[in-house]
Amino acid sequence: MRKDGVPAEDARPRSPRCLLRLLALLLAAFALLSAVWYVTAYRPYDDYVEALRAQPGFREDPGFPECGVDGEGCTCNVARPGFLHWTGNLGIGLPALTLENGEEAVFTDSLIIWPRMTGEPELGVILYEYDVQEDGVTCTGHQLYIAPDGTYIPYGDAAEDAANQAVLAAHRENVETLLSRAREIWGIP
Repeated sequence: MRKDGVPAEDARPRSPRCLLRLLALLLAAFALLSAVWYVTAYRPYDDYVEALRAQPGFREDPGFPECGVDGEGCTCNVARPGFLHWTGNLGIGLPALTLENGEEAVFTDSLIIWPRMTGEPELGVILYEYDVQEDGVTCTGHQLYIAPDGTYIPYGDAAEDAANQAVLAAHRENVETLLSRAREIWGIP
């Protein structure tokens, strides 16, 4: 009882049994969240992996599972979502190319696809420009979002958007090749 005669609230410390129940409840909630993630985010990528491995001539890189080179020489990969993340990606890069000076360029135009559980996937490209000079080679990469038909999605800065559209126009044939290859392998976009 308190000094004023009113019965005191339960002043006892929490029992170990109550703490164990709380811990069990938290663990059960975490296990449920993990199971939902596994079924809704991780497992759907199995279909993408199977489609990639079914490609004629696909050679998987032993050091990087779900990554390799297809029969056409394109580098392809499936990146599953990390634990408790709901977005992974699919990638296709054109075969390595030989520059004017004889060097091999392994960074080639690439398409990145972020599948969505609902709706159209989000698409991006990385477009490379090489400048061969006497003292070496410089490489510039441009990262752009594109629509499923290969058109540029503007950022909102007029000068930057105009420059990006010009880069995309210069790489139009490569982008169309990458989009076509994505349709062949995964049926998207």
